Amino acid sequence: MTDRTIQVGGDANGAVITTGDNNKIYAPPKITMPEPLAVDIQQALSELSVALGELSTQKPRKLNNALEEAKEEVEKAQPDKAEVAESLARAAKIAKEAEGFASHSEKLVERFSPMLGWLGPHATRVAEALGVAI
Repeated sequence: MTDRTIQVGGDANGAVITTGDNNKIYAPPKITMPEPLAVDIQQALSELSVALGELSTQKPRKLNNALEEAKEEVEKAQPDKAEVAESLARAAKIAKEAEGFASHSEKLVERFSPMLGWLGPHATRVAEALGVAI
């Protein structure tokens, strides 16, 4: 048996430290959101849908339904951002359960970022479901 101790010679804020063999680590990133008015919400949702479509999920219909509900709300003259956040939070939860989430996480977080910026105060619910800090 080998020594598996870890010594840190300073701060390790935001670090993920592990010992052992064949571990897979997912460290939730901290993201910077764009200003709400700088986001083309329909384009951002379309790009997010494409990225989520690349995942192999056991719940593809639920994922598509969540994205479709968000799309329908976004297309309204006065979209309810709380409704969009609810739909995107469901989509994020389904995405996190997908087999390839860890390998696609960076791209997915990049695609979710404009949505979070557009959602403003409603973004917290989606960020929590996705596992990112804002």
